[in-house]
Amino acid sequence: MRNLKRTLSLALAAVMLMGMMVVGAGAASKDFTDASDIKNVEAVDVMVALGVLEGGDKGDFQPNSILTREQAAKIICYLLLGTESAEKLTTNSAVFSDVAANRWSAPYISYCVNLGILAGDGQGHFFPEGKLTGAAFAKMLLVALGYDASVEKYVGSDWMINVSSDAIAAGIVPSGLVLANELSRQDAAQMAFDTLTADMVKYDSKGSVSVGDIVINQNANAEKIAASSKTGYKTSGNDEYQQFCEKYFADLKLNENSNDDFGAPASKWTYKNKAVGTYAQTADATYSEEVQSKELYSDLGLDTTVKADVITDGKANGTFTIQKGNSTDKIGGRGVVVNAYADDDNNVTLVVINTYVGEVSKVTAAKGDDAAYVTVDGMKYETENFAKDDVVLYTKADGVIQTMALAEKVEGVEVTRVTGTTSFVADGTTYKFNSNVTFSSDVKKDSVLDLYLDTYGYVMKVDVSKASSDYAYVIKTGADEGRYDDEANYYAKVLLADGTQTEITVDEDCLGKTTDGFGTKKEALRQMEGDIVEYTKDSKDVYTLKSQADSATGKVEIKKGESAMTFGGTTKYANSKTIFLVQSGTDSKATYTTYTGYANVPSMSKDSGATYTVYCKSGDVATIVFVSGVSATSKDIVYVLSSKAASKVDDSDAGVYYEYKAVVNGEITTVKMDEKIATDGKSDVLYGSISYADKDNEILDTSACDPFSIDKTDDSYSMTGKVTAEAKDDIIGIDNKSYALSSDVELYAVTSGDKIETGALADVAKDGTVTVIVKNGEVITIFYGVSNDSPVGPGVSDSYSVSLAKNAQTSATLDLTVKSTNGSDTAKFTYKVFAYGITAGKDTAVEVSAGEGALVNGTSTVSVIRGTNNTLVYYVVVTVGGDTLTTSTVIGG
Repeated sequence: MRNLKRTLSLALAAVMLMGMMVVGAGAASKDFTDASDIKNVEAVDVMVALGVLEGGDKGDFQPNSILTREQAAKIICYLLLGTESAEKLTTNSAVFSDVAANRWSAPYISYCVNLGILAGDGQGHFFPEGKLTGAAFAKMLLVALGYDASVEKYVGSDWMINVSSDAIAAGIVPSGLVLANELSRQDAAQMAFDTLTADMVKYDSKGSVSVGDIVINQNANAEKIAASSKTGYKTSGNDEYQQFCEKYFADLKLNENSNDDFGAPASKWTYKNKAVGTYAQTADATYSEEVQSKELYSDLGLDTTVKADVITDGKANGTFTIQKGNSTDKIGGRGVVVNAYADDDNNVTLVVINTYVGEVSKVTAAKGDDAAYVTVDGMKYETENFAKDDVVLYTKADGVIQTMALAEKVEGVEVTRVTGTTSFVADGTTYKFNSNVTFSSDVKKDSVLDLYLDTYGYVMKVDVSKASSDYAYVIKTGADEGRYDDEANYYAKVLLADGTQTEITVDEDCLGKTTDGFGTKKEALRQMEGDIVEYTKDSKDVYTLKSQADSATGKVEIKKGESAMTFGGTTKYANSKTIFLVQSGTDSKATYTTYTGYANVPSMSKDSGATYTVYCKSGDVATIVFVSGVSATSKDIVYVLSSKAASKVDDSDAGVYYEYKAVVNGEITTVKMDEKIATDGKSDVLYGSISYADKDNEILDTSACDPFSIDKTDDSYSMTGKVTAEAKDDIIGIDNKSYALSSDVELYAVTSGDKIETGALADVAKDGTVTVIVKNGEVITIFYGVSNDSPVGPGVSDSYSVSLAKNAQTSATLDLTVKSTNGSDTAKFTYKVFAYGITAGKDTAVEVSAGEGALVNGTSTVSVIRGTNNTLVYYVVVTVGGDTLTTSTVIGG
């Protein structure tokens, strides 16, 4: 390929076309759930095929997450040893104080340290989860190539300069990568991939040597290693040096003279005779509009007339003459990609890729070993990313769909001028049709249209706009009989698809037979409350209604960006056209928000009691959805200082709410709650999932916010406990157990002045009470009281204990004792007494008594039951201070 690669402004657009597409199954990167985020596709595919890299447990690759030191150690081991040998590495002792012998990465770290590829901080620490820079990874790769870290001065103050220089010279630094920055997984994949084809080096000598008292200085130069045989990793064109992959992955082969499915010159990788993937070479010039022969001649730097081979959508399509000064011959068109490739012998190939538009006619779920797929224009395409009736763009080669993307939709534009048969003006914007699309007869002055555009903004499809305003949700109905039989009037308050409420007059003819009386028609209209109706209106604004879907209650689950939705016990599907009407609040305080498409509706979930109405015009694909009693949810970390009583606010617009000081996702702020928190004035609360009570997502729905998980088997959980060992060497002791501290642990101090402030690790004192969040085994957040004068944590401002015992005076009476750690506590409590037969088991227990009481100076003893039976076992469940506690069991008698 020529080095004169002129980058045209439209080349970026062509890259965008392919980059935005959802790519079908094939190479490894395409199978990851986050495939669209992977830019270094070839590198990821090859490294996954070699077993050096792999995806996560959830099927994703996490291409943009930052590489850690221990992850890098694993990559190096798999590069040097291969999958099988690397997996057999073991270690019996801890090399560093923060790398236990049984830590998953310990064998890899130990191996790399022994080879001089990695080192600790000199104080016994390795920091396995520390984030890695590009320069640090480059150093590891250079050492793997044979470079000596001491000789090349990869240590000391200038190490980064020396590493960067050698890494660039070795060809392992991707263009545009800043080595000083933290390294993403996919950039690490690219660097490791480039290392595969980099030259191995060795030293004849490594500097000075000592003979007795004499020091002899020798030059130490890294020399390329000669290839051990004439068979290299390429199918042709190998050089005389040994590349990394030739030494460590002898079965990896590259054919640089292949072609991709579109016919473009490409590189094809295979490993152990199995295809890894085929990757098009970078074009010498790229166009997305019609290009003249003379432009190609100039852009490709030709010096003679050439007949270029043309390949259109993967099929040979004759030749095209490229000639100096020729402005007559043209190729391509609006939205048509033309990639031009020229070699040093003036052989030119023009690869033409058209974009097509279609609707998803069928969605087929995965079954057994068969992947999920959609059907578009009679062709199947493996993907899980589209819904029935979606309008999609696609490319195809040799009759097979290669890429697919959702078409951009512009809704409800009014045509003001038509200019010829290729363009028109609507809402002040000039639109042109893609060259492959025939001008639509629907495009005429004053017509209102929905447009579907390709990546470059060209029109692919036109629909006469049928805004969803022909559907509405009926909120309330009414009627008055009038003075005479023919003067009855029927009314309805409806919610239109744009979220607007309006009162309408209803034509009585749609409410029953002409012989039906007023009461019958009034009831027929009332039955429409909660329904989704289709409507028309006449010139007098009298509406004819037709009910399409009834209201129901039950479980609702809607996930942003996902087509499948749950309503009650059924599954429905949304597409890009589905209208969502969402009610917040009730009765006179109700507000409504509208969303279009599953990509725009927020996630909403409620296990039961939600109200919904779903209308599917065709199959199970929802046309319009109404939901109420369900709040938008999000995953957050929200610590609320509810141990201090809330400030009540009566806002003329928002109504009454309660304001608390809080920490929300690391920001010290305040939160608004629609109701008081149950522990108001008693103890703080930590939420892990919040829901909003208003459409503006400003006021939290107190009853729908979920506490942060306390299940220690979860990846993230919270716990409250006593500091038994102050933080030292990134370790803290809580309740006599050691926990690792994250390198960027967040700390918040709750002061006696009713404030939350940014804290410091040094202030977390022994014997103090803390609430912490643990993620993947590390403490990432700590809430603590300043100088222990303010206990902190959900349910910890006052903690309680309960006990049950037989009365000392009579064995037939049971006494319940409730105690608080705060001696001045006067909290109220309730209790329930349960009993079960000695031989029956606790799961058969029934409630036999209940009552309430109050602590006086932090304690209370109540006789909860008199006259017990010696064949029964008793226990008591106590609710106090927001906690539910259970006593031990006592045998009656």
